Amino acid sequence: MKHVLTRRVLPALDKVSVGLAMVAQIMIVVLISVMLYEVVARRVFHSPTIWSVDIVYMVNGTLFLIGAAYTLLRERHVRIDFLSTRLPARIQHLINALFYGCLLGPLMILTSQSSIHKAVRAFERGTLENMSTWQPLIWPFLAGIALGLLGLTLQIALQLIRHVIGVFDPKAVPLPGTDPEGEGAHS
Repeated sequence: MKHVLTRRVLPALDKVSVGLAMVAQIMIVVLISVMLYEVVARRVFHSPTIWSVDIVYMVNGTLFLIGAAYTLLRERHVRIDFLSTRLPARIQHLINALFYGCLLGPLMILTSQSSIHKAVRAFERGTLENMSTWQPLIWPFLAGIALGLLGLTLQIALQLIRHVIGVFDPKAVPLPGTDPEGEGAHS
């Protein structure tokens, strides 16, 4: 059972984070394109857009959350683990499992639920971004945030499962702070 979970189920669910990372890569292209268009429109044609600032902040804000799950999957978030790396592997896994299961996981579930509710409410009401001249619909931005938070919440759950397995069998999963692809520790 543990072998099926660590070799098949968890990696299959990790593909959600990989898919979100691909979406984030596309969003980077959109972000750069919008910024280049605005620079050319403003500097060359003396005709600035009223929409570029809104698109840039919405894409940029969503981009970072959409990429967060993949960042966690690859253990690339900032870690301050100079003490925990000196502990036995089981204790390292236990510390991470407690962190994900008791603190970060519940917080992300609540944040994700709130974000989904806010996006749905903005969609139903047709809420506009009232801080700009363009006043675009705000729900696509809020939906992107909700999607990123959901992806991160899923990845936290997957990491929690890995660390719980690591408490009982430290050799079955990589040590905390190491890349699952075997690229070594990242402090």
